[in-house]
Amino acid sequence: MAPSSTENDPFQGDHVISSEVVKTETDVWRLETIPGKGKGLIASEDIVSGTLILSDFPLLKTDVITSMETVERDLARALKALPKTHQRAFLSLHNNYPGKNPLSNIIRSNGYPLGPGSEVGGVFPNLSRINHSCKPNAKHSWNPALQKYVVYAIRSITKGQEILVSYLSGGDSQQRQRELKDNFGFTCACELCSLPALALRASDSRLIRADALNRTIGDSQSVRNSPAKVLKNCVRLRDIYLAEGVVDDRLPNLYYDCFQINNIHGDQARASVFARKYCEEKRVAEGPDSVNALEMMPFVEDPSKDDSFGSTQGWKSSVKDIPVGLDSGKFEKWLWREDA
Repeated sequence: MAPSSTENDPFQGDHVISSEVVKTETDVWRLETIPGKGKGLIASEDIVSGTLILSDFPLLKTDVITSMETVERDLARALKALPKTHQRAFLSLHNNYPGKNPLSNIIRSNGYPLGPGSEVGGVFPNLSRINHSCKPNAKHSWNPALQKYVVYAIRSITKGQEILVSYLSGGDSQQRQRELKDNFGFTCACELCSLPALALRASDSRLIRADALNRTIGDSQSVRNSPAKVLKNCVRLRDIYLAEGVVDDRLPNLYYDCFQINNIHGDQARASVFARKYCEEKRVAEGPDSVNALEMMPFVEDPSKDDSFGSTQGWKSSVKDIPVGLDSGKFEKWLWREDA
């Protein structure tokens, strides 16, 4: 099954994967039956991190709907205009709400928003086939320039391994299971959720701690008044992510927070490095034309262009102060102020 619910998704429901495939330009995957999951995407070759797995166009978008009274009629008209293969792909998707209004309920069961916060949703022929893992090896995101969803590998994926994305944004196992059951109707048995009891408890403890650290890092008063303490919490959060093998959006989000913490206090040297780290992670997960990376790149060269710059000058530095000639260990200690 695959998701139809995200934080800003206008639709609800879960997918059962159809047998209809609309192939994209990439052939690094194949569709197979996955025990206990229905269908899923399997790597047909070794895939390195940062590789484009697929780009997927919407079969139908909700902007064809003119009013709530004409939903089915509007969708039927739009569907009829599609090629037969696309019609079959749409109609073969699972409907969690059988009965009246089958077309709108297929969208309700399989829809993705066209970007964060978008009021327009769509149904995608291949994205809907990707199953969930709380420790994903791929990341999906809306590319506004392409007007497609793109899926990139965020870990190395071996031939024969299932391609998996996360429908969630973290949390301990109880929280994850609750959200997945409530929003998508299944109990997760992924690599992380299936850890032995002791290992799962240790993981849960780290992830609960990570949530608490995130809250302190996001506290504007603490960032302004106690930046050294907040940055130490960033180090602790980084260490948890390393222990948990986190490579999804939580990692670049941490780098962005570190960029802002340093930039607020005038440290352009460290702000520049964290901006670069953010861009690197986004390019792996979203591709070389990542909008997030493109928007952040100017601040790699000149962090002072960002609105967050220079509320104080307590950590004043320039980009020219980035140290050179340090080995990676010493550079990381400098970056995270672990030598302070």
